[in-house]
Amino acid sequence: MCPKCRRHNTYDYIPEMPNQHEPQLQADNFFHEIYSIGNAKYYCIDCNYKWKKYMGKKPYERIRVIIAYVGGYPGPYCQVKIDLAEQRVEHNTDYPFSDGLPVNDSSYLLEEDIELFLTELHKCDFVNWAEEYNTFGPVMDGTHWSVRIEFDTHCEIKTGDNHFPPKWTKFCKAISKLSGNEFY
Repeated sequence: MCPKCRRHNTYDYIPEMPNQHEPQLQADNFFHEIYSIGNAKYYCIDCNYKWKKYMGKKPYERIRVIIAYVGGYPGPYCQVKIDLAEQRVEHNTDYPFSDGLPVNDSSYLLEEDIELFLTELHKCDFVNWAEEYNTFGPVMDGTHWSVRIEFDTHCEIKTGDNHFPPKWTKFCKAISKLSGNEFY
């Protein structure tokens, strides 16, 4: 339902497609090399209003755990678990196709580190990323990633193959800074 006019003549807005009702509503007929699915942005046909699934900083305060994974041939493979409720971060990096030694690290977080991290996530519009970022066709070499966000009431999973959300680099830098290890 549109928060502005309260009507139900709305749809999920897909950024890779032309901003016209017909292509947006018949997305199956649209062919594009890179695309996102389940975007957390909406559009009202009746009043032309666009809005996001989550607004403001409140949703970030409800996050309990974030598990982020990134990797692809030839590596490295990185996984970071950030438990905001327990104020703990675990970082694992593996280099399966090289001589690099695996990194397994964990540490406790300070309250100010968590606040700064959540501010950086807000700048990335992290909770409003689409559910899937893909490229057309099979992906062999390249980068695969996933992010699991556990809120206090539910869980959301975001994934991608060789296609990334806006501000992905900023997100990776925030993860690296918080964990004290590289995440890319």
